Amino acid sequence: MKIAWKQTLMSVLALCFLASGCGGGGGGETPAQKPKSDLPVRKEISTPVASSFKVDGRTVNIYEYTGLTFKDQTLWTQSLAVDGDRIYFFGFDNKDKEYRTKLRRVHYKDETLSGLAVLDERANWRDRIVVSDGKIYDWHRKGDYSKEKKSSASFWHYYDGKAMVATDLTTSMTAIGQGKKVVYVAGPNYCLGTLDKGSITKEKELMPVMEVKKDGFNIKGHWADKDGFYLMGYLKNDKGENTNMVRQYSLDDGKLLQTFDGPPTKEGHGFAVTEHRVVMGQEGGRYWIYSKKDGKLLGKAQTEPKLTMEILAPMKDDSILIYRRLNRSEAKLYRMDL
Repeated sequence: MKIAWKQTLMSVLALCFLASGCGGGGGGETPAQKPKSDLPVRKEISTPVASSFKVDGRTVNIYEYTGLTFKDQTLWTQSLAVDGDRIYFFGFDNKDKEYRTKLRRVHYKDETLSGLAVLDERANWRDRIVVSDGKIYDWHRKGDYSKEKKSSASFWHYYDGKAMVATDLTTSMTAIGQGKKVVYVAGPNYCLGTLDKGSITKEKELMPVMEVKKDGFNIKGHWADKDGFYLMGYLKNDKGENTNMVRQYSLDDGKLLQTFDGPPTKEGHGFAVTEHRVVMGQEGGRYWIYSKKDGKLLGKAQTEPKLTMEILAPMKDDSILIYRRLNRSEAKLYRMDL
């Protein structure tokens, strides 16, 4: 009888602890748990923080890369690309009278740069960088570099480990997650295809280019990952002012998924799309940070000191490579850990 009574008492106590109205401490409801962040957990590192701010209840740190100086080898560039532990960019030697724009590569580990190398120095001017399946592509005129004419057409070239190999590709393109799949322009349309060295195999059409531009949207940059194709540009608002924005399109049917409205164009400084965030820069070291999942503006964060970055490039684990030109002959690289 005693055993049965004890068993009954234990059962009642167990039910009481499981119920929301019982259990110790205070009366009733279980404290609400803070939603788990979709961003990676950051480990403490010893590198001094160049600047930091808080957004969405989370501290975002910016670190300066050290180990190399670019005073004599200026990062005079419009594009940056990161692949593994390598950063690719364009630049020139300050003392180079021919003013040749060179394709350069530098390695990084943690917050230290090393192994600065010139991969190709024959082009007078380069534009655009794309990483696809481990290959680095850039866009410039082909032929005799010392005799090229400004009116000559430019083509995509890829680095084969020794030299740049010319292709017949002239179209705008961006690699999806830096893999073989690309979004590119073919005739009047944005298309999906597979890039293999010098050729693209078309898979399907996504949407007409003019459909994207019909409301006056001026395109300045693009990116693609598993979640969509992104176009960064500017558009006049209701007040007649140009404002920056990023538009996300579906890789399935080319439909517009969402729009991220950003700062005034005259104050805009780059954009980047990471695994979980969309970031747009603003003059004065201010950053507009959005949730990529639902387009919500999480905050407009001010850096102190005011680190205005001119170019942003996605890195792995929701980090962003950021380029800051201090003057005509000096630049620095930083990393923002979201």
